[in-house]
Amino acid sequence: MKRIPLSNVIDITKDKLNYRDDNGNVVDIELALCANNYESTHNIINKNELKDRCVGERFFGEYAYYELFTEEHTQIYMNLKTNAFKRFITKITGWNFHSRDFQQFYALQKKFNANGWTTLDLS
Repeated sequence: MKRIPLSNVIDITKDKLNYRDDNGNVVDIELALCANNYESTHNIINKNELKDRCVGERFFGEYAYYELFTEEHTQIYMNLKTNAFKRFITKITGWNFHSRDFQQFYALQKKFNANGWTTLDLS
């Protein structure tokens, strides 16, 4: 599985997700290919009836990521800084230390949706 930090994502268009690799090169992921792989993996037959085609899955918890269904699967991840103290305070008060992180994470989903794509929420 290929792993890409969320901060390396440049843009999402109607056809591609662009990101910067470790060498500074711009790399494209074909989203139609991801959608085709997702649909065949999940046996989705009536894909023409879908408003947005699904290109992968997302999870926001102790670890936050998008997993795109490329040939080798590509994970776009965020490192969430947490510790026992933060978990304790969250449990006691309900305070969410990751609300800004969630906004940044969800902004990527909004870009997917604006271009006719979506991801399945596993949270």
